Amino acid sequence: MGSNIVKYLFIIIVIGLVGFGTYKMAKNTEKEIPENLDQTSTVNTIQTDLRLAICGFDTMNPILSNNRNVQEISKIIYEPLVTLNDAYKLEYCLAEEIAKTDELNYIIKIKKGILWQDGTKFTANDVKFTIDCIKRAGEHGASSVYESNLAAITEAWAIDEETLKITISEPIDFFEYNLTFPIMSEKYYANEDFYVSEKNNQPIGTGMFKIMSVDSNIIKLAKSDTYWNSEKNPMANEININLYASAGELYNAFKNGEIDIVDVKTNNVEEFIGSIGYKKIEYKSRDYDFLTLNTQNEVLSSSAVRKAISKMLDKNNIVASCLGSGYIASNFSLDMGNWLYTRDVSVEVNTEEASQILQNDGWEYKNNRWTKRVDKRTMDLAFSITVNGSDTVKVAVAENIKNQLANMGIHVTVRQLNREAYFASLESKNFDVILTGITCGYSPSLRTFFGTNNLANYTKDEVTEIMNVVSNTSDENQLYENYNKLYDIYLEEVPYIGLYRNTDVVIYNQSLVGNIKANAFNLYYNIEKWYRQ
Repeated sequence: MGSNIVKYLFIIIVIGLVGFGTYKMAKNTEKEIPENLDQTSTVNTIQTDLRLAICGFDTMNPILSNNRNVQEISKIIYEPLVTLNDAYKLEYCLAEEIAKTDELNYIIKIKKGILWQDGTKFTANDVKFTIDCIKRAGEHGASSVYESNLAAITEAWAIDEETLKITISEPIDFFEYNLTFPIMSEKYYANEDFYVSEKNNQPIGTGMFKIMSVDSNIIKLAKSDTYWNSEKNPMANEININLYASAGELYNAFKNGEIDIVDVKTNNVEEFIGSIGYKKIEYKSRDYDFLTLNTQNEVLSSSAVRKAISKMLDKNNIVASCLGSGYIASNFSLDMGNWLYTRDVSVEVNTEEASQILQNDGWEYKNNRWTKRVDKRTMDLAFSITVNGSDTVKVAVAENIKNQLANMGIHVTVRQLNREAYFASLESKNFDVILTGITCGYSPSLRTFFGTNNLANYTKDEVTEIMNVVSNTSDENQLYENYNKLYDIYLEEVPYIGLYRNTDVVIYNQSLVGNIKANAFNLYYNIEKWYRQ
């Protein structure tokens, strides 16, 4: 009997030890599996290389490259003073702090302890060197996509290794948004001609990946062992960037599974690569078209008339009839996803409400036309839309608007001008309504629309006060409050009517795992969490 008890105790102890050992092994395995793995993935199934692409490669120097693919990829190799998150909100990167000392002067403190990928120290002198290289590109027969960012900078100098001072020629709202250009190493280019140096084939950065080699077919990147941001430790150890001479070659390579992710400029990408085996993200681009209503025009000086027109126009009809895929109805310059687009300011089509607004403003609808008695004379609700006659798409849009409003009793004439005359008309504000567009900046500045001498000749004391507050504060609560006030005024006063904007597309392989996001500023948010399986 006693021997049986001993035997049972022995069995129980063995089972307990085995169970405990199994538990510890499981816990250790859990620790080895990265937290950002997809639920269906295991350590054994992930692949630690990513495959990107460049079409029409020119140079890996991001300051001098005019290739969009290079500019996109450069963000994981080179870093700016400030960057933008996926809501276009400013975040410090190489800068520790930026202080606006007055309307024209800024002091920038850089982060300490950052190293270039050759092990040398990053200093404020590198920032000054980069600014000088960008601003002097034209003198050397070169160009930089960042020249416009720095056009207002009149002087930049390093006070010490950690401090830079910048002076600009005129006040600029949200000027810090101009500091998103990549910083280059001064020491790396010592005794070199920056614009033609062979070192432009493989320049060093401060980012999470570094260039290992460049040849005619492929650029190889590896995880940087000097990267300073411990919160972003990439799962990928290397990135292979395949080089292609044409978009057709690139599409074929993607279709054959040789590329993980690519940005495409065509929204009918299915025609080139089919619709199976990949995922697609469509995001709003910066190109935005709208109507500017001249608020000094006799008819359009009435906010009631402008508001009624905004409620008569079907923007989705414009997109479907004149534009098709690659466009989306748009209501405001910031609705591309900006963090200060604090609420939806879209205007739904409501012809009954539009008619009532006109009647309340003294207009009378009779014989399919609106008229109003003014100073003992009858005034028709009629105006012209000025359009660039060489832009067939915009002419079609103007004609669509004309027809929509004609059905509501408003007589519109489409005024087609040649390109030179069109821009002269826009500059001089010699128009009733003009169909125009802009490439929206990354910052939430609205000075183009509501500042002094704005496109619509629109003035209102309350708006002027709001713009002054916005220009002189970085307090988010004040910004939210004042932007909401501005949206209320915009919906009531309607100096502009948003129409549509372009959309861009990112396609990626189904084997690519991670929180894939993209906007007009960056395609590679969260790339440190991406992997293939």
